[in-house]
Amino acid sequence: MRIRRLAAVLLTSLAADGCFTFVCVVARAAVAATTQPTSAAAAPGALSPAMDTPQRQAAVDGLASLAVHLPAVAPPSRARRIFDVDDYRTLRDATIGDGFETFLVDPHALVSGKRLAQALYGSGVWRFVVMANGRGVGLITVARMNGKWSMVEAGASELANEVESVAGRYARQSPQAQLRFVRSPQAVADFIQVSAANAATPASEPVYVPLSSARALLARARTQAATPESTLSDTALGDLLRPSVERGLSDPKFAH
Repeated sequence: MRIRRLAAVLLTSLAADGCFTFVCVVARAAVAATTQPTSAAAAPGALSPAMDTPQRQAAVDGLASLAVHLPAVAPPSRARRIFDVDDYRTLRDATIGDGFETFLVDPHALVSGKRLAQALYGSGVWRFVVMANGRGVGLITVARMNGKWSMVEAGASELANEVESVAGRYARQSPQAQLRFVRSPQAVADFIQVSAANAATPASEPVYVPLSSARALLARARTQAATPESTLSDTALGDLLRPSVERGLSDPKFAH
């Protein structure tokens, strides 16, 4: 039962951020991803190049296929573009950048009072930033289907830009922090969890960078809106998320 519910959450939440689905069995792909082990070399949760992994190769293959099959000229309306480029021929020289597993917030664990970090679980679905002309122009989503990693969705150019911006900011730190992409479907909010490279001491508990969807949520819940550079503690963010998550649980799409 948990697997079917996870598939529904992933299908609904991924479609909400401007993705285009390339296979009609994306929900089944999400189910398969939860039942198969993630490659240890992929370093689940880390925003990193994730070299030499089947997930990354699936993204590389997916990008190559899109570069061949998409028409040269992108639609005039940016809302209808799969990637944020004027000419899809740009994709022939595009590359795959950072890759990350989508971590989801268990709504019942959070509402029951658990800390946010304790309420996270890996979805088994990976997303990779497509880089063109030095910037992120979209994301390719891959999932394990019939024993093989394959592209299932592409799009979300605004989210790709945000993810690259946050990853670049923390890449300049030494030692580099570990980053995780976190999504709360019930609250309709995305975050980047930032953990110290050495999390052995209490002082190194994670903080969270709110992405645009999360900043919109926080602006409605707080008198002072969050900025792209701001961070929130686990306790502060958990307290702010719980009311929205509780309301989201009454939505049939997210009542898991």
